[in-house]
Amino acid sequence: MLHNNRYLLLALLLAFAQPTLALPSDKDAPVEIEADSADIDGASNTTTYRGKVRISQGSMELSADTVVIKFKGRKPDTLTATGNPARFRQKPGKDKGWVTGQGKTIVYRINSEELVLTGNAILTQNEDSFRSDRIVYDRVKARLKAGAAAQGSERVKVIIHPQDAP
Repeated sequence: MLHNNRYLLLALLLAFAQPTLALPSDKDAPVEIEADSADIDGASNTTTYRGKVRISQGSMELSADTVVIKFKGRKPDTLTATGNPARFRQKPGKDKGWVTGQGKTIVYRINSEELVLTGNAILTQNEDSFRSDRIVYDRVKARLKAGAAAQGSERVKVIIHPQDAP
């Protein structure tokens, strides 16, 4: 079970940016996990980390109060990070700004490659941001849905700053 958890955490951290856009060194960096406690429950195929959870690999970071990993068989299926707020950030490239996200809950559906941020959700790249009660980000298709398009109930607020002229 411990080996499966390492695989899941690596997959989670790599999920925050498309592999072609991530810093090349991120995928080769070790996965580091810090938490006040860890509970591995083989009967329910669940691993829970609690208390100031920090997961990092290269430039990619996740922080939450609690992280729960659910497995289907021996494969990781869903990772749920909760906090006030739960946060992630990742540097997509050497000359690019940070991609950050936060919400009361961040769910990573491993098989569908979707990140679902709920509860005061915010997704930001450079200074541009999306805000709503629910944001769904498909990292493979680079597709973002927010508000009603993401089955949320609040309006979407988008802030796009003008790019500097060349």
